[in-house]
Amino acid sequence: MLVLTAFTWRPAAAHPSDWGGGKPTTFPALVRNLRDEFRSIDQALVIRDFRDVWQHAFEVTTLTREVPVFAVSLSSALQDSALGTIMRTGMRIGAIAGAVRLAAERGDSAEVASQTLRFVEPLADLDAYVPKQYVCPMHCEIGKTYDRPLLCPVCNMHLQLVTTDRYTVEVTPASEPIRAGIPTALHFQIKDPAGFDARSLQVVHEKLLHLMIVSHDLSRFEHVHPMPDKEGRFTLRHRFPAGGRYVLYHDFTPDSVGMQVVPVELVVEGPARPPVPLRMDVDRPKRIDGYEVALSHTALAPGVECAMTFALTRGGRPVSDLEPFLGAMGHLVMISEDRAAYVHSHPLEASATIGPTIEFKARFERTGIYKAWGQFQRRGRVLTVPFVVHVSLDGKPRIVDRVQSGKTR
Repeated sequence: MLVLTAFTWRPAAAHPSDWGGGKPTTFPALVRNLRDEFRSIDQALVIRDFRDVWQHAFEVTTLTREVPVFAVSLSSALQDSALGTIMRTGMRIGAIAGAVRLAAERGDSAEVASQTLRFVEPLADLDAYVPKQYVCPMHCEIGKTYDRPLLCPVCNMHLQLVTTDRYTVEVTPASEPIRAGIPTALHFQIKDPAGFDARSLQVVHEKLLHLMIVSHDLSRFEHVHPMPDKEGRFTLRHRFPAGGRYVLYHDFTPDSVGMQVVPVELVVEGPARPPVPLRMDVDRPKRIDGYEVALSHTALAPGVECAMTFALTRGGRPVSDLEPFLGAMGHLVMISEDRAAYVHSHPLEASATIGPTIEFKARFERTGIYKAWGQFQRRGRVLTVPFVVHVSLDGKPRIVDRVQSGKTR
């Protein structure tokens, strides 16, 4: 069975790590090393390399001896009088590692797997004492951080943990290969940074998982929602209209971590459509399904807050009876031409209207050409409107036409 996982991609939010391999020098680095060793045990077990399992379990035992040294440096531990708890947790992890080593010596894969699962709870206990910072995923307050997972006072979104830890998503088709024009079931398993199944997700805009399916040339876009099951997996029955490469952007929010965006690339067999060039078109309205939609914006530059405003009319009359779509008066998704940057925004609650204009705030991390899709709902039907915009250092748009060869003219 084909299993697809995320390709290398810049995380939605990150901060410099104080760990670059080797012996840890801080408590957060120690916890991170422990996570990596747990992941390595799990990977070694898959190929039944018990020598490697034993070695990584031994590294866990060695690392737990450092817990008391770093625990005394934690202000949270001192304030909460939790030094004893942290030290007992370290001893508990060491004992589990010892059980893993004994099982590895016997070649007992079932026991190794059982003991490895016992790492999850004490690791979470240690992680609770790692100092954390939270920011708004919509970048409402640039430079503002919080020490608790509150709600953003501006947009009311759950704050996002600033971290370099990456979630992954395994995408498994029910049958392979995936063929164009033939419905297939796709199964999704979200994994936490330690490689364990992620089960505690928040409902954000009415769904646990938002999935953007985008063709490689960005000409096709779908915003869909796989269905969850009792085991923590998600399933989507989907038909790809043409062969070629697609990118699946998984947008979800784990508890206490904040919004994550994980892209996974897959290949669909069958006749492919000719690539569609990216052409700047923000200077003229779009006519879609009987609606005329115009997009205006402030200077689009990286690192600053940009305003993007959609204006909707139908038959020459302003549309002023829009309905909430997935808990907001609109959704705006923007993806860079190389598919490496992803921006998801929605109107601020305080300024949201039912039309005819809907304003979004967006923040870009890099320059380049972006395909943007605005989504709105009226009378139960969703309207998806695409535009191509240019983000430059000075905020001034250039006349850019990306042809099939990838050159600019």
